[in-house]
Amino acid sequence: MCIKIISDFKDVLQRGTQMKIRELVTDYFNNISDSKKAEFDRKIVDTAYEIKGTTTKQIDDFAKSLVMINANFYEFPLDNYEEIVLAGCYIGYCNAPAKDKIEMLNKLLPYIDNWASCDVIIARLKWMESEREYFVDLIKSDKPFYNRFGIVWLMKYQLKSDYKRVIKLVNQVKNDNFYVKMAIAWCNAEAFVYDYEFMYNFLKKTSDTFIRNKTIQKVCESYRISPERKVELKKLKLSTSDKQTK
Repeated sequence: MCIKIISDFKDVLQRGTQMKIRELVTDYFNNISDSKKAEFDRKIVDTAYEIKGTTTKQIDDFAKSLVMINANFYEFPLDNYEEIVLAGCYIGYCNAPAKDKIEMLNKLLPYIDNWASCDVIIARLKWMESEREYFVDLIKSDKPFYNRFGIVWLMKYQLKSDYKRVIKLVNQVKNDNFYVKMAIAWCNAEAFVYDYEFMYNFLKKTSDTFIRNKTIQKVCESYRISPERKVELKKLKLSTSDKQTK
């Protein structure tokens, strides 16, 4: 069944066609998939799931439409990259209480296996400050994308107001996964905007060569730090031959 415009979805359900959410979602992505976009996305998104080839805006708009018809999250298919991101966007936009959203996240998190799904979904989870400790617990997991999910959420929604605690928490994560370490470095770099002196002294004590150097690199890429401070910060860069603390 071909559904060409999102506004049709509510009408379809109201007409009593009994079209299930799974079918609705599958139909939508089958009809907007773009093989060239999928080929490009596969080069930058390392996932075990199929990539159909859509834009984030298409996923985002569809999620909002599913919220409008009060779709049942637990009927969502999670068979490809787009469906996983859709489910996460739906969690962010739906009107469910924060604790109910946590239950939805518990179902979804095992399917998140790449940086893109993680970061796109987190950008829709702004109003969940009451569940902060849930995200703190994620960084204590032994699963890398649980770690990244927790780190990036804390960075986006807690760093500005509580940067000292957030920096301490995320730098306690011991996971050598590339995407976890990149998230830590990203968080560190963002914190320099709020308190340069604190972070400069913190970074001097950071013995993990990768995290230290990536933090410096990301700070130096920022327009929010002065050129003079960037020169100063580059002096803290470690040689890649230096011993790292694992």
